Amino acid sequence: MELLAQQARFTVIKEIIRIPLIMNISHNIVITRPLKDVAAYLSDIANDSVWQEDVLKSAVTSQGPLGKGTSGYEIRSVMGFPMRTEWIVTLYEPEKRLLFASTNSAVPYEGSMEFEPVEGGTRLRYRFSTKAEGIAGLLDPLMEFFF
Repeated sequence: MELLAQQARFTVIKEIIRIPLIMNISHNIVITRPLKDVAAYLSDIANDSVWQEDVLKSAVTSQGPLGKGTSGYEIRSVMGFPMRTEWIVTLYEPEKRLLFASTNSAVPYEGSMEFEPVEGGTRLRYRFSTKAEGIAGLLDPLMEFFF
């Protein structure tokens, strides 16, 4: 019985550790607002904490208008703990798409928002994925081996 409890505990630990390492999120929704409004609102980093419930704070750290090379940070609640990540805009086409990637994060990530006018509003395609690189990349195979 003790061995079974230990194996179950290791399985839970493995899942808790592995879940945050590799993650892919994809949303494809139509927002009943004009493209210009949707793109402006979602591209404004100050609004991140309004539409992403786990974002506690976010800010742009570079000067100038939003564009390729714009940098910033977010503080997210991850499993109840604040986690700061820094990011950079890798591609920006106003009212079309915004691509971003982490520059300093415990778990590297990248994502995109694509905007498309459709009847009745704007289609938003949102993608976000974490990558098992750095420490996470080293831990991922070890978790598989040990657990």
